Amino acid sequence: MTNSTLRGLWLAIVVLAAALVGAAGGLLAWNGGAIPPLAILTGAGAFSGTVLLFLAMLRFVAGSGD
Repeated sequence: MTNSTLRGLWLAIVVLAAALVGAAGGLLAWNGGAIPPLAILTGAGAFSGTVLLFLAMLRFVAGSGD
């Protein structure tokens, strides 16, 4: 596999994991009594935070961070 193929696979894994975290965060907020728009924003915040964290971790592990 080429480097770009591996990057695509890692990006897909990160996005899928972040989607699960975002969905869980949104559902927990909704079950906790938040109105639906606030629960959606909570899920979106969890998704974006998870993507940023995972991409930073991947960059650190790969050793390409300067």
